[in-house]
Amino acid sequence: MEINPEKKRMLKSVSNYVTRFVTDQEAGTRQVNAILDAMDTVDRRFFIDHHPYVDTALSIGHGQTISQPSTVARVLMLAELAPGHDVLEIGFGSGWNACLIAYLVYPGKVISAEIVPELVELARDNLEKLKKNIAVKDKLDNLEIKNENIFQNPHGKYDRIIATAGVSPDMVSKIEDLAYKSLNDKGIIVCPYQSGPMIIMKKDQGVIRTQFTQEQYAFVPLII
Repeated sequence: MEINPEKKRMLKSVSNYVTRFVTDQEAGTRQVNAILDAMDTVDRRFFIDHHPYVDTALSIGHGQTISQPSTVARVLMLAELAPGHDVLEIGFGSGWNACLIAYLVYPGKVISAEIVPELVELARDNLEKLKKNIAVKDKLDNLEIKNENIFQNPHGKYDRIIATAGVSPDMVSKIEDLAYKSLNDKGIIVCPYQSGPMIIMKKDQGVIRTQFTQEQYAFVPLII
């Protein structure tokens, strides 16, 4: 079936952006192609009803946004997702990012924790709409949405943790605590600042090492 021209332009914009960060040509190309396939399959139009294929962040109400596709792709790259990974997402929002993660890590499990009840209801509705219109809906059966504050009640161990909203500098210690408590060894946390770089924490033999992207981003605040 012919791809929607607007969607095709969005995917091209995403590809152009994330390809610049590829260092290993073979592995990087596979990673980019997997993310583009996920974005093609997990269609953004089921999560935002206005201008779904514009490569920009859009409001979904309650002070939250559906993130810019290029930025989402960058986060997914930094997380180094692979099939079989168990993932915790902090902040379900519209649900698009969580569904992309679920598709990419299947049959790994994805828990998405959202503390705004209205967004949980919206996200569950979006998930059901998507499942009715996707041929590989079984690849989303590994996704569970929880209405809870994961920082107040941390539980479980994960290979990857991804925050979909930004932290202030004084909140970074909470992210590091979560890394020690909830990351498996060789695990990765990706968390943006509200304004600034992405924070990447990697756990190796119980030690957390922190890196930052050179590029800067802007995110709505993470509610803790």
